[in-house]
Amino acid sequence: MLTRSIHTSRALGQAKVWSSLAENSRSLRIRSESIRKCILEGTFPGGPPSLKRRFNRLKYNSPEKIDETFKICYDFLQSKANQVYDQLSRTEHPKEIERLLVKAELDNPEVQYNFQYNEKVDNDPDVIDYEQPVYRFLGKKHWEAGPQMLLMQRLETLAIIPDTLPTLVPRAEINLKFPFSTGVNKWIEPGELLSSNTTSFPPAIKIQEYELLDPKKQYYTILVVNPDEPDLENDSFRTTLNYGLVNVQVSYNDNVVDARKCDASNVIADYLPPVPEKNAGRQRFAVWVFRQPSAVQPQRCVLNRDAFDIRQFAKQHSLLPVGAHAWRSEWDSNVANVRDKYALPKGRVFARTRS
Repeated sequence: MLTRSIHTSRALGQAKVWSSLAENSRSLRIRSESIRKCILEGTFPGGPPSLKRRFNRLKYNSPEKIDETFKICYDFLQSKANQVYDQLSRTEHPKEIERLLVKAELDNPEVQYNFQYNEKVDNDPDVIDYEQPVYRFLGKKHWEAGPQMLLMQRLETLAIIPDTLPTLVPRAEINLKFPFSTGVNKWIEPGELLSSNTTSFPPAIKIQEYELLDPKKQYYTILVVNPDEPDLENDSFRTTLNYGLVNVQVSYNDNVVDARKCDASNVIADYLPPVPEKNAGRQRFAVWVFRQPSAVQPQRCVLNRDAFDIRQFAKQHSLLPVGAHAWRSEWDSNVANVRDKYALPKGRVFARTRS
């Protein structure tokens, strides 16, 4: 039975569909030739080149018969991929094409290596190309297994849901950083407490889509709101709009939105940084990303920034929430400097009073 399987896999593997595709798309091929040769043809005598330390490479011992076993499995899986590509050539429906492209490349060891051992957020399109359906599939699974759950946990425990919008079905991964102020050039964890100096300039927002869509026709709205602005008249809080962008377009790989890429056709509300008042407590800043049904004219977006109703705005413009993020801010000694920079009035100082 084993002998028959070997002969069958060799016969079916003659098409070498993965090898030929790797020549056309760099992201379907391992960049390092030494690592690629080691994976596809067997371990080098000096040890796996993926191990950095020479001591570990020399110490490494491959499992017995691993190279022969890998060759049999590789040929078999490649033959299955070839069958899928044959089926693909007879398919016209876009969603079915997407599904078959994922199925054909999912077991490709070069694709798996590229995704597992390279940066997924700051991705290099020559290595992890989200234009390729298989990388979008792997990216979505990776996101759902960790970052998405963390995001939803923070949105709910911080009560951003339902204090801003009633709920969210995440469709796109949203990441956030503030690279223009203090050099804190790192992606922010949802709910992280940030200083007023860090948030003194607009954030860079990465919109990573994993679903099949046409980036040239898809527009996005980005709203940053603060639901914790003290409302003394009503002894409560109100929501203010800190930043508003419309008609934002991104691609699967070029998808970081920052102020340098925006013009008058995008900005409906200039960025106002967090300037919490003393003793007012920590404030939540929610970043909501919506898909627009079509492009809008910014001048028609009537806003009351000091009492912003995000639910009404989303309903009025038929916006679909697809992703979110959040951070928190509180008063610190630099808030006064930020207020001066943006010509904002002097902040109040709250104190406990007896009722």
